[in-house]
Amino acid sequence: MGDESAIVESLDDIIKILVATDIHLGCNEKDSVRGEDSFIAFEEILELAVSNDVDFILLGGDLFHDASPSQNALNKCLRLLRQYTLGDKPIEIEFLSDQSLNFLDSLNQTVNYEDPNLNVSIPVFSIHGNHDDPSGFGRLSSLDILSSSGLINYFGKWVDLQKIEINPIMIKKGETQLAMYGLSHIHDARLARLFIDAKVVMEKPDDKTGVWFNLMVLHQNRADRGPKNFLPENLLPEFLDLVIWGHEHDCRIWPEENSVKNFYVSQPGSSVATSLSEGEAIDKHCGLLQIYKNKFNMQELPLKTVRPFIFDSINLADYADEYDLNDGDATEKVMEIAKDKITEMLERAKLKISDNPRQPKLPLIRLRILYTEEDQMFSPIRFGQQYNEQVANPIDMILFKRAARKQKFHVKGVDKEAMDIAFDGEDVTTETRVEDIVDRYFETVDESKQLEVFPAKSLSELCRRLVESNDDDAAENIIKFYKETANKFLEEKFPHENEINNELYKFREKAEQTYNAVLKMLDGRNEIVRKQTSRSSFFDDEKEESDDNAKPTTVSRLKNGSDASTSARGATRARGRGSRGGTTRGRGRGAQKAELDVSVNKRTSRQQTLDSMISPKKETAKTARSRGKVVYEVSDSD
Repeated sequence: MGDESAIVESLDDIIKILVATDIHLGCNEKDSVRGEDSFIAFEEILELAVSNDVDFILLGGDLFHDASPSQNALNKCLRLLRQYTLGDKPIEIEFLSDQSLNFLDSLNQTVNYEDPNLNVSIPVFSIHGNHDDPSGFGRLSSLDILSSSGLINYFGKWVDLQKIEINPIMIKKGETQLAMYGLSHIHDARLARLFIDAKVVMEKPDDKTGVWFNLMVLHQNRADRGPKNFLPENLLPEFLDLVIWGHEHDCRIWPEENSVKNFYVSQPGSSVATSLSEGEAIDKHCGLLQIYKNKFNMQELPLKTVRPFIFDSINLADYADEYDLNDGDATEKVMEIAKDKITEMLERAKLKISDNPRQPKLPLIRLRILYTEEDQMFSPIRFGQQYNEQVANPIDMILFKRAARKQKFHVKGVDKEAMDIAFDGEDVTTETRVEDIVDRYFETVDESKQLEVFPAKSLSELCRRLVESNDDDAAENIIKFYKETANKFLEEKFPHENEINNELYKFREKAEQTYNAVLKMLDGRNEIVRKQTSRSSFFDDEKEESDDNAKPTTVSRLKNGSDASTSARGATRARGRGSRGGTTRGRGRGAQKAELDVSVNKRTSRQQTLDSMISPKKETAKTARSRGKVVYEVSDSD
């Protein structure tokens, strides 16, 4: 009996969260075929929240596809939220933090389930993304409207972008304490600069109040799309345990460990295909996140109402000999190749049909054809008309893209083999970038062919600024910077003539490590030029920091006094409809907690649930495959 009680108590301490991002309500809503896709998927997400009896739903931005959603999209969203999130189910999570800070712009500045005028059964917490960010008159987001209606708890909204101070939402359930940090979408360049300049302050709960699980939800570019076009994971503070990353649409919901900062990142992806890209064709999921003290488990929940989507690509160069594309009418031959491929893709689409009757059956098909000659192309629209009854997107089913041609370089002093490898490494399905070729060349070339003073990363940055930013002064500024820095380095070392090359080698290694100083120098010079010419600058309103050694982020702890006040505030919120969110888990709208009859099988299942949770703070971890899932075996360092 003692072990049985311990298991029941542990389960009562687990916070269960339904996690989803990038729902994009209203996407393609005027399309007679695909108009309902986003609403069907959102309803399934809400149904999963109800069936899994979650404590709350967490959305990672882009709930709507447009900043000003149509009346149709807004109305359907309101109806679905009212249908699935209102009711008499007791709320078992206790709110501890200062709600006037967490919900600064809300109507009552309180969490919606503690509003005596509302009957909330499943709270919804959401940040905004780049699609539903504040805009127009009053700088309001569509989430502001949902917040005023009491259907969601909108947090993580920032108006003053000179400095960001994130006060976490602090939630408690039994022995589990959760600190949830919300960061709605901010332009990637600006946000990265704020982190680098230590202008992002994240208030950390006092450890004296017990163990806290630190969860962050944000909506930014995660993939490296070039300098200033993404938020590097390593800029986030290492005290975090798990990051829910919105904005990226390819589903990578299984937590991935950041080995540098020792936290995990989960990327749920979108629930509807907003474009016909390769990443959107990955099967869609939302997640059931379970947190117990400082451990967590993410269960993947496949969405069964999502329209089947098959993406594939063919390179006509691979078919040139078999179909003799260089002789006769190449267009007809390419059409035959495309028909055979489409037939195969339609068969694969049938395998994605689920048993859910609401799932749209007509699949999305996108075939990308890489061609080398113009006479290989045909009309995609006319070709697609024969598939009107078989696919959902006959007009844009075919995409022609010119294959990248490999060029042979014969430049004196350049390693021909390394240059060929640099071009062979280029994926012909993506746009070629000069800086990528430069990076691959210097990663491959022999040490004797490396630059003596100039680091390869700076040369790549030089190419990028010349090509993309039209920065004609970049070459002069970078060369001058390294020339002066190298001379100063040699003057300090004062090496013998025979040791100069060795010292320059050491200098280049050091220069690779101080690459950020070059970027700051270039940005600083460009800003001076912009100010002198009275042109607007993206960073004109930001004060430059002179300390190159500033820490990436500033993390401060809550003062002892604030802990006492916030705890008292959470304890006194037991008002309205039977003390919702009060300090006692057994209370909730006046209902008494039912006694649990636990069987041996249920105890075993529950214990396995606890054992499978990931502990973010660990000393060792090994992975194993079990029924297609990765199971982490860990030992706590605390």
